[in-house]
Amino acid sequence: MTRHWGSTIYTSEQVTSVPLGYDREATPVGEPLPEHPDNGLRRTLERCGQIVVAFEGKLGDSLFAFGTVTAIADALALFARSVPLTMLGRYGRLYPGRKATASSSPSPRFIVGDEPGVALARPEGEDHVLLCRPEQAHCRSDGRHAYPFLPARYYLAIEERVGLRLPGGPPFMPSRQSDPAVSDGGTLTIAAVTATSWPGRKDYGAERFTTAARIIGRVTGRRVRLHLVSGRDETAHRSWNSDAVRVEPVAGADLETLAALFTRCDLVMGNDTGLTHLAAFVSDRAEVIGLYGRHSHSKWRTGFKHHHALATLFSERMHRWDMCPVRDGLDEGDTERRTPLSAITPDTLADTAVLALERGRV
Repeated sequence: MTRHWGSTIYTSEQVTSVPLGYDREATPVGEPLPEHPDNGLRRTLERCGQIVVAFEGKLGDSLFAFGTVTAIADALALFARSVPLTMLGRYGRLYPGRKATASSSPSPRFIVGDEPGVALARPEGEDHVLLCRPEQAHCRSDGRHAYPFLPARYYLAIEERVGLRLPGGPPFMPSRQSDPAVSDGGTLTIAAVTATSWPGRKDYGAERFTTAARIIGRVTGRRVRLHLVSGRDETAHRSWNSDAVRVEPVAGADLETLAALFTRCDLVMGNDTGLTHLAAFVSDRAEVIGLYGRHSHSKWRTGFKHHHALATLFSERMHRWDMCPVRDGLDEGDTERRTPLSAITPDTLADTAVLALERGRV
């Protein structure tokens, strides 16, 4: 098991990466880059009448792909263009921007999204479509720093294609309105995301999360209110109270309700899944700890300083060598190389959580 804080800066020697070909920190904003730009993309940016953010497929994939949208918006700003945004799809609507009305949005459109989202947008005529495919996004480096987080990979890919140093910096995500601080007295409010897209590989289990919450309460000397967040198709866990922990199941809640819940939390622990990533995206208050067993823990994080990781040896290998089970065709039946999430003990998770809460107060 390895522990990684959201504030960790990785070097080019630590992670396999593709060189950018320029020192990003030493290159002024707006400066042309050494490689030839994608002139077709630049012409599209100079002509488009609106940006359509269209994501409908997967929550986590969509949130990370906002790095692409941010890069497009920054490139347009360099070109001194003000272009309205239209958000489509369940997850495209999560992008924090002002939505344009269809009647006031001229063509051609620049559509950024996934395949289901683009289908909703119904491209036609001179519309330009840019699909975000996480399996094709490689880690980049400038010779000193590696940029392993998926939003950074997307952003830098657009920067290279535009051929200009864009103004964005880590975590390369859109600006959000900070949530107000909410205090629940002396109670420590925790959410545990038990929902998962792959129960056999990416499920830590409600019981382990609950045990970790008990330990956190004992170590901190605080009462704990634990929200067990399960998926829409999962069976709700029963509510129960003890002297130290009050457990409240949350099953099948919509995204708006869960986003509001996460902003009220001090801590979110969760499987490597979209709802855990959503917690890091919407809440500056909560320390978020994701548990990683199948994918790279660095690639599948937002890059925000409050978004941390506990990873198995398999996940660490995916991180160090920038590997992807889908892209690299890894044998999913090979269990010898894969350590189950259960190898991360509740004591280890609780210790990491207590440290994260202490670091968050610094």
